[in-house]
Amino acid sequence: MKFLLVFCAFLSIAFACKCQDLSAKDAFCRATWVSHLKVKLRITKQPLPEGSTRKGLNNLRYGVEHLQVFKKPSNLSTLPNEIFTPSEPPACGLIVEAGREYLLAGSLNGDALYTVLCGQILPDNKLGETIESRLEWKNIPNGYEKVLQGFQC
Repeated sequence: MKFLLVFCAFLSIAFACKCQDLSAKDAFCRATWVSHLKVKLRITKQPLPEGSTRKGLNNLRYGVEHLQVFKKPSNLSTLPNEIFTPSEPPACGLIVEAGREYLLAGSLNGDALYTVLCGQILPDNKLGETIESRLEWKNIPNGYEKVLQGFQC
């Protein structure tokens, strides 16, 4: 029985999402888009938009309202109001709650926004135990907008 528990613990560690440690500036510079947004809805088991290079049918799709965009591709006047992320923890999916505001970053693939756990812009504060809770806007330090606006890549 102990062996089974140890084996299960090992498997969960072996298949867990692993992210490279990045400074907030490095994460900002690597991101295609960065936005303070409100999640309006979360829909599970979604296919990716047509033309996506990443495959998979088990994704989360978030409907969002962008409240303040800190970075976007120069060819877009506004960011799309849908964001996709893997729903499986080993694939580094980002699980956030509808009705809450977050600081999120990600990439653009075709006409769709993508985000994952890795590469998020994490202020140095340690409020919240999970990355998702640290990204919740209420846990972002006051005045951090100026820090984001001041990053030079």
